[in-house]
Amino acid sequence: MAMQQTHRPLHNMRVLVTRPKQRASGLCESIAQAGGTALQFALIEITEPADSQSREYARDHIAQFALAIFISPTAVEKTLEYLTALAADTRVSAIGSRTANTLETMGLNIDIVPDGHNTESLLEHPELQAGLIAGKKIVIFRGEGGRELLGDTLRSRGGEVFYADMYQRSPPPSANQLDQYLAETDIITVSSNQGLQNLYDLATDKDRLTRHFLVVPGERGFLLAKALGFSNILVADNATDEACMNALEYAAAKMSKKS
Repeated sequence: MAMQQTHRPLHNMRVLVTRPKQRASGLCESIAQAGGTALQFALIEITEPADSQSREYARDHIAQFALAIFISPTAVEKTLEYLTALAADTRVSAIGSRTANTLETMGLNIDIVPDGHNTESLLEHPELQAGLIAGKKIVIFRGEGGRELLGDTLRSRGGEVFYADMYQRSPPPSANQLDQYLAETDIITVSSNQGLQNLYDLATDKDRLTRHFLVVPGERGFLLAKALGFSNILVADNATDEACMNALEYAAAKMSKKS
């Protein structure tokens, strides 16, 4: 008896995965399981921060912070490599389910969990409103040069906010293989606006690049992709592997109807 055909929605699809190499394995495996081929090219390199003063201050004064907010899974990993532990009474929050999962994997309980996956949803949480955070010291663990919305808003609500830069995100040292991968790729995925901008800056043939199907996480990614000239843009709900796969499957179905 013949075995039942496994559902393979990405059959024969070649997907360019541009996440930092530390974050790419799960998505690459999911693409392979769905019948596709993942071409991996990290558009962001994670390296030590150019200026270590902020993380040194956070380490030396960690007991003073009432709340620690982690921006990304990398922020969690780099912080706990550097600090080893937070103060016992420091409350913890995270942006996005991937960040929350990383915290839990590394043994930290999360006290403030937003409903959504972005800064805006965290700022809507009842415990981060003006009446509850006024006068409290808050540390935000992040990569250098991140968005200022979170800190600016918490300061406007009376919080004393300090940014601890735990790493920096740099373009890849060499882009030699990128043009070859782009020539072979059916769909491109990006996980951040910085990665998308790096992709555009590094690609030799920008007209050919912008004709690709592109998966971005959220509205901010869509707006940047549109501004750069992409026309076949698929918006994932967030940057998780699951949301990215849903968008990839939708893109593959849309491409098959065109062919």
